[in-house]
Amino acid sequence: MTLKQTVYAVLVLISTFSDLAMNVRAQSNSKKSDSPVVVGTLKSVDSSGTKFEIKQESGSLRELYLDSKSKVYFVGLSAKGERQPKVGQGVKAASDKDGCVKTISFTPSVGKTAMLGENRLKMTESELFNEIDRDGISSISYVEFSKYIYHSPKHGPDSFRKADKDSDGLLNTTEFCDALSKVPWWRISRRTPNEWFTHADVDRDGILDINEFSVISTSGNHIENVFRRTDGDKSGSLSEGETETYIRSITHGNKKSRGKRKRD
Repeated sequence: MTLKQTVYAVLVLISTFSDLAMNVRAQSNSKKSDSPVVVGTLKSVDSSGTKFEIKQESGSLRELYLDSKSKVYFVGLSAKGERQPKVGQGVKAASDKDGCVKTISFTPSVGKTAMLGENRLKMTESELFNEIDRDGISSISYVEFSKYIYHSPKHGPDSFRKADKDSDGLLNTTEFCDALSKVPWWRISRRTPNEWFTHADVDRDGILDINEFSVISTSGNHIENVFRRTDGDKSGSLSEGETETYIRSITHGNKKSRGKRKRD
């Protein structure tokens, strides 16, 4: 084995063990009883409205409580009577190890999602708005947005709340467009895979390095891991075919990515 081959083999092993270690940490952290991020369903609330029991997606229960510094948000809950913790609501919270809440968001229960299919990739903002405004009130609810556009129990509450500028629990057309612009499949679907590749390939060498790939990637801080997984032939760069496969995983989804989105 040549020196170059030996170095490459060592780098592959390091990368593999690094990925495994990160996966183990991610899996264990999501199931820890003292995980700082709690995502699930409100199972019980005490009479004071300050102590909660949350059933996480893993099935484990977390007990949280509010103190004077806790920030509470009611996302997608427009009526005054709805803006209080109720059993069955979705919950996304940040807490310390003792269960003291730093921030907590309560959302309506979304139920089963019903994504719009591949036709959504060719729709305009106004066409999507009209398609999912099922009650015809010219506003998009949290449930409508989550059910048909973007469902993420972990990231969805924050995204919707930030887009809902007037805090009325609904998105008007301007707010909807703002929320939609942050949705990965929407942003990527505005160009064809070939157009994205050409746009990202700044030096026109026919491949993408990680910096060029960052123009396309929707993975944020996890870009290095995504780049390695997308680099099927382990060449250290991405071909147009590898890039197209990644783009289609975002716009069309696949079993792995759909499973990840359910956990997010």
